[in-house]
Amino acid sequence: MAKFILFDLDGTLIDGVDDILFAMNDLLAAQGHEPLVRHDIEAMLGDGTWMLTKRAFTARGETPSDAMLDELNVDFNTRYVETDYAYTRLFENAESVLHELKSEGWTIALASNKPEAPCKAILAKLGVAGLFSVIAGGNSFEVKKPDGRFLEFVLERLGFDKSADTAIMVGDHANDVNAARAAGIHAIAVAMEVDDARANSLGADAVVTAYQDMPEAIHKIAG
Repeated sequence: MAKFILFDLDGTLIDGVDDILFAMNDLLAAQGHEPLVRHDIEAMLGDGTWMLTKRAFTARGETPSDAMLDELNVDFNTRYVETDYAYTRLFENAESVLHELKSEGWTIALASNKPEAPCKAILAKLGVAGLFSVIAGGNSFEVKKPDGRFLEFVLERLGFDKSADTAIMVGDHANDVNAARAAGIHAIAVAMEVDDARANSLGADAVVTAYQDMPEAIHKIAG
């Protein structure tokens, strides 16, 4: 039996909110809008950058057309890349847990709604990209989370056999758990450095609030 574990990125492996906030506020300022604060952005994350851009402008009283949002989203992503992810960091003990899982025979992948290029760049900058057999972003496939077909796409690339293998999705958002359920795999909800009320409401197989507790949760699920 092979073992596969898929991680979300923002809010799950990393805290990248400050760089996202800087890029979005830079874009808002260029369009004549007041800045958002960190709490605002945190509530808007989880559905990809196009939806993030839409929510940010809606919060500032503007409802751009889809065509305009396409342009604004490209502009946001350009500004985001230009931050060079200066303030993005792995959560405490995340790297050591990834190494532990790898040593135990788990095949590790990333399944994020963030575009693929920044996912790869961030993991490389943080020195952990080599631990991932597949790095998939929101533009890697025709759908993204919560559609279970996105996870199925990632698992197919990994060589997952649903009849014989074990797979777990780890994430901080309902999209992660719902995608896991739709794909017929296990789910762990995380709440890193935030209140765990949302994580406990998602119906995951386990809830983890610190990475040092992740291995125990995974072992209980995998048996």
